[in-house]
Amino acid sequence: MPIKPENLKRYPPEWPEIRLQMLERAHWRCEHPECGAHQYAIGRWQLRDDGSPRWEPVKGNTPATTQQDRTMHRAGVGQDAAGNPWTYAAARAFLKEYAWEDPQPIIIVLTVAHLNHRPEDCRPENLKAWCQRHHLAYDLEHHQQNAQATRRARKAIGELF
Repeated sequence: MPIKPENLKRYPPEWPEIRLQMLERAHWRCEHPECGAHQYAIGRWQLRDDGSPRWEPVKGNTPATTQQDRTMHRAGVGQDAAGNPWTYAAARAFLKEYAWEDPQPIIIVLTVAHLNHRPEDCRPENLKAWCQRHHLAYDLEHHQQNAQATRRARKAIGELF
């Protein structure tokens, strides 16, 4: 997730290296126990019978008998047809190349979450490599509290004028 400008100073200067170490520790997969999606993988979230989401990568026909099937299988794990890891731009280009049924597939983007919500605390045990869905779900209450505080602050400023 992008770092808000007002929070940049809370991250250590070596944050890019720390982030890379966490993604490598996770083998470029979401560390959430119910996920495991690869960086820049393409697929959809499907709801299980119990209502919980499950990541479903795109797939070609099995067995993969055509180049398109092989390409689809690779896309589901964030790789090009030769097995090289994709960039975000390559994943976007792949999405534009095909006519998709609804819902349109998404691209998984791995983020690094601070379990205690303190960017200054970059101990490995406080960090998890998660896809955007699991990071946002984990941070939901924290985001709601911040939004409420922001609304209160705006209201207070409005009452001054």
